[in-house]
This record gives sequence, structure tokens and C-alpha cells, in this order.
Amino acid sequence: MPTGENSVVMSCENISKSYPVRKGLFRRVAGQKQIVRGVSFELERGRTLALVGESGCGKTVLLRVLLGIEKNSGGRFLYRGRNTETMSAAEQREMRLKVQMIFQDTLGSFHPRMSVREALEEPLILSGVKSGSERMATIETVLGQVGLSPLYLTRYPHQLSGGQRQRAAIARCLAVAPEIIFADEPISALDVSLQAQVVNMLMDLQDDYQLSILLVAHDLAVVRQIADTIMIMYLGAIVESAPAREIYGDARHPYTQALLQAAPSIKKGLTDENFTVHLKPGDLPDPANPPSGCLFRTRCVRATALCAEAAPAPREVSPKHVVLCHFAQE
Repeated sequence: MPTGENSVVMSCENISKSYPVRKGLFRRVAGQKQIVRGVSFELERGRTLALVGESGCGKTVLLRVLLGIEKNSGGRFLYRGRNTETMSAAEQREMRLKVQMIFQDTLGSFHPRMSVREALEEPLILSGVKSGSERMATIETVLGQVGLSPLYLTRYPHQLSGGQRQRAAIARCLAVAPEIIFADEPISALDVSLQAQVVNMLMDLQDDYQLSILLVAHDLAVVRQIADTIMIMYLGAIVESAPAREIYGDARHPYTQALLQAAPSIKKGLTDENFTVHLKPGDLPDPANPPSGCLFRTRCVRATALCAEAAPAPREVSPKHVVLCHFAQE
């Protein structure tokens, strides 16, 4: 796989996103709810970057900001070294074709009155492919690559199974030859056997197209096979980022360790008597009223007075392995 600065196709620099908190009869702004907190990363060509964290931690909001659906509150999003906010309208249109999205809700991501053929043909029309025969040839090619027969072209979304809809959604992305795919929990609604099939298919397509994939998930077991680099998000902040092999072999942040212990495996099933997660009871804190100091301290069994007094600085414990914890070196 390519490495180095020249292979970076997308990068984020200190991206943040907050929403106003309104109270009272006149709905005056009483504060800010920060959902994404200073996220920075690079995505290289042909690589998979996994963003992992529990529901409500800010993963999907970050994707919406990167897609331009919502405006960021701070930081920069760079595509091939260019700040997306200073791009011309034509450059932004081109970027949107090169950056495609696989949604978690496959049924909701398709128009209910459009057949598979119409759904796959629409992005080709928008991208300027005027020839009907050329569009059809592309559609048949991408359908074959995701393992769907041309017989599915006349079917509607409700006539497909969850796995078939996910394959059709991937085919729709491939139709415009993207460079980057954002995948928001693409297999969470599928059973285990279908999850493995879709992950293997994404890996094969990545090799064929040299795709860069930003894969969002809440389970470290899901991304183990496909991820090159993993970022762990908690309360909108990246608390640990490292090559996948180091996350699974030398996790340093207590939250990452808890996620690893929660991930089922062949050797450790959900009914295993040793299946325990070392977290204090409780849910994610309210982003409008985050804990002082370390964001994770209210759920961390190793928290000390220092954790309440001061926010930890990012610590690089090994090359490209960064941890947001006072005790990362221990």
C-alpha cells in the first residue's frame, strides 16, 4: 500500500462542531453543546481508517461535517491538500463525486419509488454521463462487482433483503468511481455471516479501486479485519489513535481497553464468566456539561484527583500511537 505525505487524500485539522443550548421562554442561548472536539487525522490512498466509539459519541456528526451537510464550528477539512471551504463551486462538485457515502439505514437511503436501476443511474446522470448505453454498462459492471445479478435492476428497495440493499448501496457509490468512501455503520444491521461477506467484499473492492475508506463502527471486533488505523472516540474527542495492530496488541487508554474487552471473539463469548468491562456504571456525560479535566474520568476505574483537575495532553507512546491520558506511559 502507498505511504507517505503524497498519498494523503484527505485530512482534518482540529475539526470541532458545537450546537447552541437554548433555554427559557425566549429560547436565548445559554451555552454550547460541543459534539466534536478538535479531531485531527489523515486518510491515505488505499487505506482504511476506522472510527470507533459507542452511540452518541459524535461519530455521525463528524461524518456530516466532512460531507458538508453541516458546517464545522472550527478547524479545516482538506481534500488533496486543498481547504474545502475555499474551493470553487466546480471543485466542490467534483469532490462530492469523489467522496461517497454508505449509510447505516440502507432502506432510508434509497428512494422507495425508484428501482435499483434508477437509483444507480441517478449519480451517473448527475456526473454528466449522457449516453444511456454507457450508463447501463457501468451499472452492470458495478452490480457484478458486488455480487448482484442484473435481475435485481427492476426491483425496488423494499423487495431486497438487508444484505442485498447494502450491496446495491455500495454499487451506487462505485458507479461514479470514487476515491473515498465514508461508511457509517455499514454492517450493523446485518447478521454475522452477512457482515463477514460485506467486509470481505469491501476489502476486495478497495484493492481493485485503491479506495480510501473511513469506516465508522461501535464495535472493535467489526473493524479488526479491515482497518489499517483505528481512532477511538469518546465524548467527541479522539482518546487513542494508532495502527490497528497496536490497538489490539498494546491499547493504552482505559476506554480502548474496555471496548476490546467488550468485543466478542471466538475465544470469549458473551456468556463467558470472565466477560466483564472495567467501567464505572453510567452513560456518556452530557456534552453540554462535560466533566472537568479528563472527559473519561467519571467512568474510569483508574481516575485520580489529577484527572479531575487537568485535561490530559496527547502523548505519543510510539510512532503514530497517540493517547489522551495522564497515565498513557504506564
